[in-house]
Amino acid sequence: MYSSDDEIGIITAFVEQLEEQSIPRALAVKKRVEDGDTLNEIEIMHFEQMLSEASTMMPLLKHHPEYQKLIAELANLYNEISERALHNQMNVKT
Repeated sequence: MYSSDDEIGIITAFVEQLEEQSIPRALAVKKRVEDGDTLNEIEIMHFEQMLSEASTMMPLLKHHPEYQKLIAELANLYNEISERALHNQMNVKT
């Protein structure tokens, strides 16, 4: 079990990584899929990794409600991207 200070440190590092890398990357991908593109293999692997990391973080985050809005917004962003990318992929195949 982590101490409260350990939890805050782990969560802070996770949130910084989201803010500096994952969210900007996701927003760029969102723009591309909104323009009709599909996801490439690297983007799919990145999203899978982020979902795995978020899942791992959930036990810590549930004790810190101040981060729940950020996580919900990120989940919504990934959902929007994946739905649009799937739509685009289905249109390519038809």
